[in-house]
Amino acid sequence: MGGFVQGAYCRTGVQGQGGATAFDAGVTFDVFDAGLVHGYVLGGGGVQAGSGVLFAGVGARVGLDLVPVEGFLEAGVQRVSTVLAPIYGPRLALGVTYRVNVGDLSRFAGTGIGAAVDSAPGASSAPESCNLTSEQDRAAVRSATISAANQVLTAAASSYSAGFSSFSYQVNVGGVSISGNTATVNGSVTITLVPRGSSTATSETYPGTVTLVRSGCGWRATGYSRD
Repeated sequence: MGGFVQGAYCRTGVQGQGGATAFDAGVTFDVFDAGLVHGYVLGGGGVQAGSGVLFAGVGARVGLDLVPVEGFLEAGVQRVSTVLAPIYGPRLALGVTYRVNVGDLSRFAGTGIGAAVDSAPGASSAPESCNLTSEQDRAAVRSATISAANQVLTAAASSYSAGFSSFSYQVNVGGVSISGNTATVNGSVTITLVPRGSSTATSETYPGTVTLVRSGCGWRATGYSRD
């Protein structure tokens, strides 16, 4: 589940008339996850050219796990309340969004808000059907962290390849902390590259923390912060 606010510029389609601004807010509910693509249903309301708007539809987000910017495409229907009569029509939105993760709400399922559920020593808090030990669970966290880091670094190297002739990196995973259905991993990334026009390699190490949420019997990275 998520919430969003967005601003847009809408064309009127009337010759000689300019467009108008629109501001919306709403909620989304994820319905499927296919790697980098997340499908969801949405609903909300807002203001368009001074008129109230209600809308609902479906959408898809595409992005990298550790990069908080995603592209999205949404389609649905909307109701615009004008002073004379309501206008019903299609709604299509295409753009980019900045994602902020506030936590995994599934840890509250079946318990009171604020209740803590401690796993037994040597056991994992994963569903029983996963049959994981605590160490196997921690290994899964490390694996998901490395996979997400590789994905982001490979995409970054491809995007900025015009600036260097050689690029390599090493992901170093440090401490793993698991609390119910959330986890954090401390570590660092060492990047070595040779700028174009130079024969000298430069190397920098960037420490940081990756946050993850449980996804079935595994884990999914949701964010990154520099230490």
